[in-house]
Amino acid sequence: MDVNGTLTHSLVLNDISKRYGQGPAVLSDLSYTFNPGTATGLIGPNGSGKTTLLRLLSVSSFPTAGSIMYGELDINRAPYKYLAHIGIVHDVASLPRYMTAVELLEYILRGRSKWTTQSHSDIDTLLNTLDLDDRRNNLIGTYSSGMLKKTQIAAALIADPRVLLLDEPFRGLDTESLRAAVDLLQTFKANGAVTVVSSHRRDVLDELCEEFLSLESNPTIAEPK
Repeated sequence: MDVNGTLTHSLVLNDISKRYGQGPAVLSDLSYTFNPGTATGLIGPNGSGKTTLLRLLSVSSFPTAGSIMYGELDINRAPYKYLAHIGIVHDVASLPRYMTAVELLEYILRGRSKWTTQSHSDIDTLLNTLDLDDRRNNLIGTYSSGMLKKTQIAAALIADPRVLLLDEPFRGLDTESLRAAVDLLQTFKANGAVTVVSSHRRDVLDELCEEFLSLESNPTIAEPK
C-alpha cells in the first residue's frame, strides 16, 4: 500500500526482446523489476533502446518475446486495466491542440472517474506549482515548448497514477520549473509509486533516482521515430 492506502505493485520485465521487422534486436532477453517507491533511471547512448523500453512499458509497442507484468496483470493482455494506473510524458508532445491545459486535466480526471468538487482547486494548484501562468487558458496549440512540457507533466500526474513513465521530461524547462518538477516527482515517488525516467540530464537523474538500468549500445540499431 502507498501512504494513501492505494495498492501498489512492482512492474516486472520477464526476458523481454524487441525487434522491428526483420532487423536486429533493439532489446534482447531483458529482465528487470521496477519497485514501488523508487525511481529508476534508464541510461545508455542514443539507440540503446531507452525510448523503445518506455514504449513497451506504456503499451505503445508490443514485445517480440517475453512479458511485462504489473502485479499479476500481464499489461499486453489487459492494456486498458493497466493504462488506468499510469501517467506518461512522451519525448515528443502529442497533446490536443484545440483544448486548454485546464480542459485537458479536467478531461483526464473525468475520463478516469476521479472528478470531485476539489478537482478545480487541484488543477490550479498543480499548474501553479509548475509555473504555468494564465496562458493555461489558451489553446495548447499556441504553447511554447516549455509550456507544452509543463502541460505534459501535469497531465501525467493529475490523476495520481501508480506508475509514471517519463521520456525526456525536463527538456525545455527553465531552472525554477525544473526544480518544481523534480520536487513533484520526489513526492510522487515517496507516495509509493513506480517511476521510470529517461533523460540526458544525468545530474537530475542522480538526484531523483535510487536505481539505474543501463542499456547496451548497438550502433547498427536506430529506434523508430
